[in-house]
Amino acid sequence: MDYFALFFFVLSTLSATAMPPNVRHYESSGDTFNESDRTITWRPWHNGPEGYFRFRIGDRYLGHCEWEHYLGFAQYVASVKAIKLSMIHLGSEIVTEDVVIRPGLRYAIVKVTNDTMTAHKGVWSWTAQEVH
Repeated sequence: MDYFALFFFVLSTLSATAMPPNVRHYESSGDTFNESDRTITWRPWHNGPEGYFRFRIGDRYLGHCEWEHYLGFAQYVASVKAIKLSMIHLGSEIVTEDVVIRPGLRYAIVKVTNDTMTAHKGVWSWTAQEVH
């Protein structure tokens, strides 16, 4: 049994060294990365100031210096109030739609696409009010 293990080890070592190396060429790190990203990079959840919902932000690079910025809201399960989120802004960009989160429809995501901000610039703001 020991000879078989030794033979297998030598054979695998020889076959690994006989294969040509896989060489990849990468562009300089100073070049602009123009390929789009397929995933949204989400930040951690934060509690809303009123305590009825939480929110998080995310970013996705589209390529060629263009970004998608996301703002997600999630209403707490124990909350029974409907909350209207309006006047949503990311820096100088305005989201024209208002959203309402309520029992049965507890999640909402808004998106801003632009080429003037990077993934780490701009501040989201909104107004939240209870809907009766």
